[in-house]
Amino acid sequence: MTETVEFGHYHLHVHPQPLLRSGNKRQGIILAPPPSREPSINSSDLWSEKAESELRPIDRGIGAWRFLIAASMMEGFMFGYPINYGVFQSYYFTHAPLAGNSHLSTIGTFGTCFYFLGAPIATYLVRKFRRWQQEAIWTGFAISIIGLAAAGWAEDFGSLVATQGCIFGVGLMIMFYPIFNMMNDWFLERRGLALGIICASTGITGLFIPFVLNFLLHKYGPANTLRLSALGLLLLCGPCLPLLKPRTPVPCNESAPCMDYSFLKMPLFYFFALAQLLQGLAYYVPLIYLPSYATSLGLSGTMGAFLLVVASFAQVLGQMAFGFVSDMRIPRLWVDGRVPVHILLFVSTFVSGMSILALWGPARSLGILIAFAALYGMSAGGFAVLWARM
Repeated sequence: MTETVEFGHYHLHVHPQPLLRSGNKRQGIILAPPPSREPSINSSDLWSEKAESELRPIDRGIGAWRFLIAASMMEGFMFGYPINYGVFQSYYFTHAPLAGNSHLSTIGTFGTCFYFLGAPIATYLVRKFRRWQQEAIWTGFAISIIGLAAAGWAEDFGSLVATQGCIFGVGLMIMFYPIFNMMNDWFLERRGLALGIICASTGITGLFIPFVLNFLLHKYGPANTLRLSALGLLLLCGPCLPLLKPRTPVPCNESAPCMDYSFLKMPLFYFFALAQLLQGLAYYVPLIYLPSYATSLGLSGTMGAFLLVVASFAQVLGQMAFGFVSDMRIPRLWVDGRVPVHILLFVSTFVSGMSILALWGPARSLGILIAFAALYGMSAGGFAVLWARM
């Protein structure tokens, strides 16, 4: 009768065995390997361990900062261009064939609305097809450049809405959400600061883009300005595309992660969604109409562009400040050590709203408009940085 006794990773098979010189029996012990109990190791496990060991550091290192610089270049020039559409609107309104058209803001609206309204669809597609993120960035970039170049041959208002507005805006939507998804992979503890730097890049480019556009429009006309703009964006942002890579490699056979819809049961989600919707509807109105408003007061187009520069510079300071504060840890004041995002959201929206009521409404001089541009740019611009904490 054989008995089996476990000993470490082996089984001891004990069975009777006859002795050579007597009829007595003794215990014979045979050391045998255990039955197959070790977990099977497949190729995907080995790939995951290897990939994990080869990952670049998060929140630091050359890879993280290289990605941040490339993303800031894309945000600053590609998204900074439609933000400064007010220069185009001011020119269109005072020059044929669109002089006096009351619907010119539609072009700028379509240039940015797809970026925000398309967020739910774009976010879902980025998660579902994560391994195609880089291809999506290249595709969106190409669509935006084509739309802007095609606007140079537009001959009427509807064509400008379709090209400078819709096509350019759809390209931005396809391009930027993979970039933000990669940013979440590269940055964790410094995510607020990273998003602040990326968003502030539109303010940095806003220091000179309005003057450049104003000069080109009066020197070469809108058609050539749009074509030159498309060429300039291609040369400035094209070299950044190869640098926009995810930190975590995506295996070819990875299945799409299941979407967690538990947030739909949280009242706080609807609060944030409503706040972001209302802020998004109002944010670009002052930036689009500020140059036209300055022109209506008798100021020159250069002064209108200067007001956008002031707002852009204030936006840089505000977004970096909000991003830095959102990452701060002050254990003595709050339980988790961080400033509650509700407080930062309130400061951003309250100050920007009051600046419109108290400064822009009664403004009749350049000095008050400058004060409004500075205060509004610093406060309203910080709202987008807080997305990382919502």
